[in-house]
Amino acid sequence: MTKKIEPAEKRPLTVLGPHDVFRFECHQGLDCYTRCCRDITIFLTPYDILRMKNALGLSSGDFLSAYTVSMIGDTGLPVVVLKMRKDDEKHCPFLAGSGCTIYPDRPWACRIYPLQPESTTLTEKAGKLYYSVMDVPFCRGLLSDRTVSLSVWIEEQAIPVYHEMEALFKKITTNERLTKEKITNKKIQEMVYMACYDLDRFRRFVLESTFLERFDIGPETVEQIQTDDVALYRFGIQWLEYGLLAQHVLKIKPEAMAAKKQALGIE
Repeated sequence: MTKKIEPAEKRPLTVLGPHDVFRFECHQGLDCYTRCCRDITIFLTPYDILRMKNALGLSSGDFLSAYTVSMIGDTGLPVVVLKMRKDDEKHCPFLAGSGCTIYPDRPWACRIYPLQPESTTLTEKAGKLYYSVMDVPFCRGLLSDRTVSLSVWIEEQAIPVYHEMEALFKKITTNERLTKEKITNKKIQEMVYMACYDLDRFRRFVLESTFLERFDIGPETVEQIQTDDVALYRFGIQWLEYGLLAQHVLKIKPEAMAAKKQALGIE
């Protein structure tokens, strides 16, 4: 017997706390399997791109060029969207007959489905995250007999590390200094895009320019950012905090500071 999907107007929004439960199970036996993987807008986080490009063995530049579209968001900061295939149904480029070909490294938006965030800035600062179940009429997985708590689901889908990485990104994207007025400076937009999304280009910028001659970066950090993309991403956020938010998280070498003062005619 097929379970009837209740009309959306009869299913009021319920915000889930950590111990609240919901019904969901996705598997190939459902007739809606992978229907949610077509004709959909998926905004990619910096950590999404880091994981996906490494899973595919691509540089960040090649991945961005082949699989994404970048645009300027409402705040003036760049955002990156996954590019769907150009077939009639606009399938995800990583979708195969058996499902997702990069499943272990799928984006945050795919991991968290069928949930959507309901947290506010205040609850996030308090370390509390809330979600609601999305209203997706075609999804048979929402009619499953399997119940799972929010906290268990978050762990099962390996979400915590994505929260950790997104919290770093929000240091930039939610900072009042950058968001009180729309950013129109293309240099700022390019800085954010390179340091957050195009990590391999940012690595070259740090290691192959005069960057290390100007900034006092410890040898351990330099070694880490040569091979560790997560360390590089963390460093990129620090660089943006320094350059865009005037936070003293990086130090300029004394000789570089002296040369700069001399060039400006400052004693």
